[in-house]
Amino acid sequence: MKKQLLFVAIAFCAFASSYGQSSLWTKVSQEKIRMYEKMERSSQPQKFELFSLDLAALKSKLQTAPSRQNFNGLSNVIVAFPNPDGKLENYRVYESPVMDPALAAKYPDIKSYIGKGIDDPTATINFSVTIFGLHTMTLSGKTGTSYIDTYTKDLNNYIVYPREGLVTNRSFSCMVQDDHEQVSGKILQDTSLALASDGNYRVYRLAMACTIEYAAYHVNAAGVSSGTLAQKKAAVLAAMNVTMTRVNGLYERDMSLHMNLVANNDLIIFIDSDNFSNDNANTLINESQTVIDANIGLANYDIGHTVSTGGGGLAQLNSPCTTSKARGITGSPAPVGDPYDIDYVAHEMGHQFGATHTFNNSCGGNRSAGTAVEPGSGNTIMGYAGICPPDVQSNSDAHFHAVSLAQMQTFVNGTGSCAVTTSNGNAAPVVNAGADFTIPYGTAFILKGSATDTAGEALTYCWEQTDTQISTQPPVATATSGPNFRSLPPATSPNRYMPNFQSVLAGNLIPTWEVVPSAARTMNFALTVRDNKTPNGGQTGRDNTVITFANTGPFRITSPNVENVSWTQGTSQTITWDVAGTTANGINTANVNILLSTDNGATFTTLVANTPNDGSEAITVPNVAAPYCRIMVEAVGNIFYAVSKSVAIGYTISNTCQTFSNNTVVNIPDGPNPNTATPGPTLTSTINVPVTQTITDVNVNVNVTHTWIRDLVSKVKHPDGTEVILGNRICNDQDGYNITFNDGSPNIVCTAPITSGTYAPNQPLAALNTKATNGNWQLLINDYFQGDTGTLNSWSVEVCFQTATLGTESFGLQDFAIYPNPNNGNFNVQFRSASSNEIRVNVHDIRGREIFSKAYQNTGLFDQHLQLKNTQSGIYLVTVQDGDRKEVRKIIIN
Repeated sequence: MKKQLLFVAIAFCAFASSYGQSSLWTKVSQEKIRMYEKMERSSQPQKFELFSLDLAALKSKLQTAPSRQNFNGLSNVIVAFPNPDGKLENYRVYESPVMDPALAAKYPDIKSYIGKGIDDPTATINFSVTIFGLHTMTLSGKTGTSYIDTYTKDLNNYIVYPREGLVTNRSFSCMVQDDHEQVSGKILQDTSLALASDGNYRVYRLAMACTIEYAAYHVNAAGVSSGTLAQKKAAVLAAMNVTMTRVNGLYERDMSLHMNLVANNDLIIFIDSDNFSNDNANTLINESQTVIDANIGLANYDIGHTVSTGGGGLAQLNSPCTTSKARGITGSPAPVGDPYDIDYVAHEMGHQFGATHTFNNSCGGNRSAGTAVEPGSGNTIMGYAGICPPDVQSNSDAHFHAVSLAQMQTFVNGTGSCAVTTSNGNAAPVVNAGADFTIPYGTAFILKGSATDTAGEALTYCWEQTDTQISTQPPVATATSGPNFRSLPPATSPNRYMPNFQSVLAGNLIPTWEVVPSAARTMNFALTVRDNKTPNGGQTGRDNTVITFANTGPFRITSPNVENVSWTQGTSQTITWDVAGTTANGINTANVNILLSTDNGATFTTLVANTPNDGSEAITVPNVAAPYCRIMVEAVGNIFYAVSKSVAIGYTISNTCQTFSNNTVVNIPDGPNPNTATPGPTLTSTINVPVTQTITDVNVNVNVTHTWIRDLVSKVKHPDGTEVILGNRICNDQDGYNITFNDGSPNIVCTAPITSGTYAPNQPLAALNTKATNGNWQLLINDYFQGDTGTLNSWSVEVCFQTATLGTESFGLQDFAIYPNPNNGNFNVQFRSASSNEIRVNVHDIRGREIFSKAYQNTGLFDQHLQLKNTQSGIYLVTVQDGDRKEVRKIIIN
């Protein structure tokens, strides 16, 4: 018995030790570390968290991590890493070298690892530990892609940020050699395509050379410019290791493909002299082949690549395993960080493995007609996000499009099959993209898929359009061919709302990069499913579906379909909709379901099931009180649907507008010189809005006196940092204006004086709708020309929002009380119950989103203390249900 107890105690301690990693990390503020010298960055995230890290303790912990190369079990090395929300998440960690064992043994301080998420099974973390500290990349189906980078040069502090918040000033040109137009349409639509689905893990020998300019950048960053040649080469190799750890993480998940730096890769790390043309891509690509062959030997590597600071990329398609295997280069003036690793290096290597460009824009003639499946600039790895207006976004998302995966898998199974291939014992997901459907045009729809995986891995799903025809970009609803829908990162749901559901709720079926057709046409979609297997390579499956938009539509709700509708519980209401020919015309939808959401679209329950699709149905309003409800009419046996505008049940909704002003006169700083390209210092004026509501409309008044007002650019800045340009160098020699900027008003016409009036802003203020009203709003003014001067006399911001007033607050609960009110999120609920029913308490915010829900046993006297954690200030609704009796009360949280 004692031995058993001792075993349990030891096991418990081991378990606790594994998960007790929080001491490695401590959250810190910018102010606390302001005095420390920062690492140079090529991009700056808008949202981030800062942590200090006990790097020595982390290294010690990682010493016992098993190697993925010769270990088949589960690692018991568990390490926590912070996510962009500042929370620690646990990973099961394996050593995952990106160097040949001989090279790794020569440079023992350069390490790479991979971790499988425990708290989030869809998450994989790839990270390196080098002379530059810790660098990570996390790929998650729940939270997207995020990174951790070294923040201060003492290697003690780290920045944690999500990819979508990244801002960079990109300047990059990618060119492809070989005829990249010869891509068969068959490769896009063939449902039998073998992606990374053969259960194999491929390892390619990578020879990565560098120019002396690239080396100098990293030698200086490491602080070893006065060091030995060996120290300098180690610093450069460490930088390559950081990049390839991230690049491999992407290729392993999507392609079950890994690249290892060859044993003598340090021979092609040039420090003092080289035979490279750093700034000439067309010359450098040929030099790359010559130099790598001369130093490594053609037979001693599978893929070669040269990195520089030249600011461009060039690669030969389908080049690994051939005599042109080193004809790939990547250059950037700042060859560090996520944009460099993912947007540049992974992109150029994608070309080498056979993937062509995926954007539909022309992009300086670099479009690949056979794979132009992404609207605008594209946003997957083989797109041109951020460098080819109109841009979908600033940077690429960390995944390959389905057509890119098909191209690369075709290559590695054919002429690129020189990798060392081992079985990873992992079967690919079996995917079902559903049947082909015919639906009405101008109507929202849901792509619904499914997949099974024999190993029970945490699957992620990615729906993508695969139409290649050249079309107007950004997409237009009237287009009858070409891509209208952007790719989204892999997610945990097998379904995708088209367009995104928040846009549908806002009444917008044509958001810029997800445009529902308003004309008859056909669209092709692929569903790619990743199994996210770690540590020895993921497997992917794919299936396709065809959506035909009939020459009829739109299918839409006609009642309720106006603002501020309020219903009383128990009353009869008639739902009406425009059938729009959906019972015929190849759509043939005979019946529909009518659903109700009481939380503004977050969840729906069925009011009427399988009722005839005849355009009208009477319903009885349920006995609930909710300020923001929605009606959905969805097709039975099809994928299209319509959603109503917001309806209040038991509430009265009213629109309220409040104006807040700053009347302090401030001088506008003059421009620095007579140069219209460079502005003077920014005038910043602040207004605090204390009201906490959700914006439905914003109007801004600006009163300035200034000779030659064309010198000025004015912006309003929301408390969350979003900026909207109001006036952009408007008119000429007028001496000021007192203008209200309001969406939907006439554009400014400079032929007449604009000293006063209401006009449309340069950019729509609607960009601020749905944001919170409260916080510090700022007016920003810049003068772009020296000589004429002036003042800001006053300005004001009018914020409009909806308020909900509960029609009847009491439904018969005896001695009901909530106290204190207002409170800080901690409060008591008390009443007497004469029933034996379960008591349920729900708390919703003013937009109808549930933030608390709990059921309690009925003991007659209900007296519970509620604690709402991490709750923002504002108005909330507390609903207490006791059988048929209910109480709904407003509380204010300060």
